[in-house]
Amino acid sequence: MTPERLRWTLLVVAMGVSVVVVALTFNPAPHTGGDNAGYVALAHGLVTTGTYTDAFDPEGLPHTKYPPVFPAILALMVALGARTWAVLKLTSVVATVATVGLTYLWTERSIGAVGAFAIALLLSLCSGVVYYSHWVLSDPVFVTLTVAALLAFARADEEEAHRWWLPLGVVAAGLAYFTRSAGLPLIMALLVWLALRRRWRAAGWSAATLGLPMLLWWLRGRSEGVAQYGAEFWMVDPYRPAFGNIGVFDLVRRVIANLAAYVFEWAPAGIVWAGGPPLAPLGVLLALVTIAGWVLSIRSRIGPAEIFFPLYLGLILVWPLTWGGDRFFLPLYPLVFLYGALTLREIVGRLPTLAGSGVTALAVLILLLPAGREWLGEVGRARTCSAVAEQLGHWACHRPEIEYFAAAAVWSATRLPAGSAVLTRKPRHFYVLSGHASRTFPFDEDPAAHLALADSVGARYLLLDQWDGQAVRFVGSAITEQPGAFCYLRPFGQPEQGGAQLLGILAPADRVFAVAEDEETGVLMGTCSEEYSVGPASGIANYTSSGRIPLLDGLDS
Repeated sequence: MTPERLRWTLLVVAMGVSVVVVALTFNPAPHTGGDNAGYVALAHGLVTTGTYTDAFDPEGLPHTKYPPVFPAILALMVALGARTWAVLKLTSVVATVATVGLTYLWTERSIGAVGAFAIALLLSLCSGVVYYSHWVLSDPVFVTLTVAALLAFARADEEEAHRWWLPLGVVAAGLAYFTRSAGLPLIMALLVWLALRRRWRAAGWSAATLGLPMLLWWLRGRSEGVAQYGAEFWMVDPYRPAFGNIGVFDLVRRVIANLAAYVFEWAPAGIVWAGGPPLAPLGVLLALVTIAGWVLSIRSRIGPAEIFFPLYLGLILVWPLTWGGDRFFLPLYPLVFLYGALTLREIVGRLPTLAGSGVTALAVLILLLPAGREWLGEVGRARTCSAVAEQLGHWACHRPEIEYFAAAAVWSATRLPAGSAVLTRKPRHFYVLSGHASRTFPFDEDPAAHLALADSVGARYLLLDQWDGQAVRFVGSAITEQPGAFCYLRPFGQPEQGGAQLLGILAPADRVFAVAEDEETGVLMGTCSEEYSVGPASGIANYTSSGRIPLLDGLDS
């Protein structure tokens, strides 16, 4: 077999392995994170109104937080008829397989076809890569575009005569930025690299091409809309704005905490799964060989990847700790494997041939075997979820507390009056399942805070669920203290089983602020009047076990 044929054969095999790995672990259940439903809601808005707004929120403000590339991809799929979670998840599946192929092509130029094939196999079985391949999230697409840009920049650096590589890289970098704001280090790396090469004309047109849309997006963020990452970055906890902003010393502590978390847990767990070998020693070893490989690389040639690596790493180290996790480390895994391979090659080059081959094989197996073992466990869990989803519905793969939340939202689709607004723990999920606008209830035990928010956005309903305990803590306390301001509408499941309760919020004139307590529960609450619910109505279809998304089903009615 000729070297060229071997090269392309290994590429096909690597991508084929990725297809098998992703297919066998495909999880049909919806993701429980709010981003998952948020992207669907944004795509629905693009299709139905042509606007980029938070239709799930009662105020319907312009959306200024998530860049529009991924919602636009979903919107195209919806316009072509996509109505299920599984079909929308194909974006992540295709992106994951493409990333494996692009990583092979990119690393093959530095370490050869066989080494690149080993990296592609490791990347295929990475727990983080596999896990995020079956959710409706922007991360896989972002990683694909990032690696595509690095590949194009590397080819442009090596083959300046082929001038089309640089424009391709610029387009990929721009799309990466408008998929996730974390793509900013990639654009900075591009401009720094061009400046180091004294390619001023290329730097100028690249800055102009990318700068104008970035400026327009920034100006949009300055208008009235949901908070951008820049504003949330300075918060102690973006999910608890009342905690305020951090100071300089808090930022230092955040960097240290993030660094420890990524080295000792998140980064190694994203490769070998949390149930693999001891994570802390593995994380330290990975950090050492990666840094050594990066130093070796910059000694020979400083390219865009060598600039991007510290910039992106610095970005995720200064982000709020609550945002951390292997999800944000995904773009760095190809670089970690490449720099690790460069370090390994340097070590092996000092050893006899047989010993060097043994060290190389051992290094690959240390990562590949535990990742493969845990992947087999994921295959079993995916099969179990598929069987459960087919019989009981896709939300049945999750805890009963989450399933009852979904049941409450689906019931609300046809039983709440048109235009209703609801305070919930997961407003985007509630909107995707019900079509009714929703806002997160205040993380405050004072009933006045809940009533003030309800009055300001016109919400007449409040969902007391047990998704994660926050509603029990804050909503439950508010109701216990002031039950006369609410009414009881309908239960979903039993409280001891994680059930949810949909409550009505009385009009200001109807609220009673001094009520007798019930001897058994401590709360005396009246039943909601008939005006709080209506009979079955047309519109969003009922949620079924087919995995169809109720909000998107409404497009066909």
